[in-house]
Amino acid sequence: MKFFERIEEKINKDVNVQALIRVILVLLIVWLLKMTDNVWQGIFMKGWHIIRPFFLGFIIAYVLQPLFRKLERYHLSRKIMIPIVYVVLFVLIGWLLFTIIPLLYSRASSFILSMINGLNSGYSAYVEFADSDVPLWVQRMISEAVNALQSTRDLIPQLSSRLSTVLSDAANVFTIVVLMLIISMYMCGSWEKIESTIYDLAKRGGAHTIRSIKAIDTEIGSYIRSLLVLMCIKFVEYAIMYYFVGHKDWLLVSLLTAIGLIVPYIGPMVGNAVGIITALTLPTKNIVILLICIVLLSQLDAYIIEPLIHSRNVKISPIWALFSIYAGGVLAGAWGVMLAIPVYLAVRVVIRLNRSEV
Repeated sequence: MKFFERIEEKINKDVNVQALIRVILVLLIVWLLKMTDNVWQGIFMKGWHIIRPFFLGFIIAYVLQPLFRKLERYHLSRKIMIPIVYVVLFVLIGWLLFTIIPLLYSRASSFILSMINGLNSGYSAYVEFADSDVPLWVQRMISEAVNALQSTRDLIPQLSSRLSTVLSDAANVFTIVVLMLIISMYMCGSWEKIESTIYDLAKRGGAHTIRSIKAIDTEIGSYIRSLLVLMCIKFVEYAIMYYFVGHKDWLLVSLLTAIGLIVPYIGPMVGNAVGIITALTLPTKNIVILLICIVLLSQLDAYIIEPLIHSRNVKISPIWALFSIYAGGVLAGAWGVMLAIPVYLAVRVVIRLNRSEV
């Protein structure tokens, strides 16, 4: 009986009615959101489609700020450099739209076919050298992967029959991209006003809020800029490697590997896996050279290039990175996966700031 009396005394001491009411209200709000998700998700998606160009434009302007500040140190006017930089961006986007994308489309079918052939070649080699029967789960996995790739390949010829829909979607994407760049250009021109407005709003939350915003700005800015540099380096490294190994789709695979850096750990692994699978139809000597080069480049990137570019503060443990990516994917799909690491960094730097001030 004394044991239960102690528990009751502990509850009466530590738990008050106000705290219970707060917990109940939070649970009630979560339950209401769950019950009405069909309504608010539709409203959220419409709102997101409206603000998306402005949000992405803000991101582009934010990423370009260090470049413009560096140019201003050399007494180059921002008003002159903004149009020049954005003309270069428009040229790059035009090059992507009219050169790379048609190339990717023309090579998509053969690229998928090389993946299918690579899987079949790898499976045949495994069957030949295996001492025992191939496990059933391996057979099913290879079969399902080949069927999925073949189904995807069969969809490609159908795109030409739906040319009007494809062109309409492409026109919509192009319009959004142009609008996004125009918005970001105006934001770059009035960045000081935007920055001062953000800090004026932060002042209402006190000095701690201002310190938090500055810390988030430093952390995320460092991460995004170093990520872009690493993507360029990765693309050049792997493009040279795949080209000299004799990979037919060297441009596709190197692009995939570079873009995969947006999703730490998982993205580079997927890029390397695709590169190896599509290279299994090459001569054995080329495959061995490719595997050695991938191992060497991975070590070079991990121990020399990334530490030189990434600051120590931006280092992310694999467990937290994978958890953030998974949570972002569950909550917001592809956008959640891409924004998972920046959001994690923002939350982490705020928590560290709170701990240092306690």
